[in-house]
Amino acid sequence: MPRKHSIMDGKQLVFIDMDGVLVNFYGGVKKYYPCFDTYAEEKQREITAELSARSGFFTALEPMPDAVEAFQQLARKYEAYILSTPDWNGVNSWTEKRIWVEQHLRDPAYKRLILSHNKGLFSGRALIDDRLRNGADNFKGEHIHFGTEKFPDWKAVLKYLL
Repeated sequence: MPRKHSIMDGKQLVFIDMDGVLVNFYGGVKKYYPCFDTYAEEKQREITAELSARSGFFTALEPMPDAVEAFQQLARKYEAYILSTPDWNGVNSWTEKRIWVEQHLRDPAYKRLILSHNKGLFSGRALIDDRLRNGADNFKGEHIHFGTEKFPDWKAVLKYLL
């Protein structure tokens, strides 16, 4: 029987956020609310919660450019896990994130999906996330701030990590 990889094989842990990093979540939101960026933060949270609870919303979202290939490349070098915060009031968010990962990233990615409201509970080589919310600012390791000037896209992240 083939031996499975583990942390003991020398691979470092890398965690990757979903919304805005692997998944074009905000592109999907803007299809329903084209002026989303102009709303106050409280209104934006209401909108994203409403859409996250809507059946079929998340599974219909497209991957971010180069995200699928980037995940595959990172998974060859690192123990790559998806670390995402679902909408806690909408069960569809929980289920559809799992379905999205299986549809787009396939096995073994869907077995490496972690849903948590506190990313600060985790530690590893890096967390690739577009925000500092939900404990990302307390992650024990490097925060690769996706979508910023230093890491504007997956090409920049891969160049840095590979």
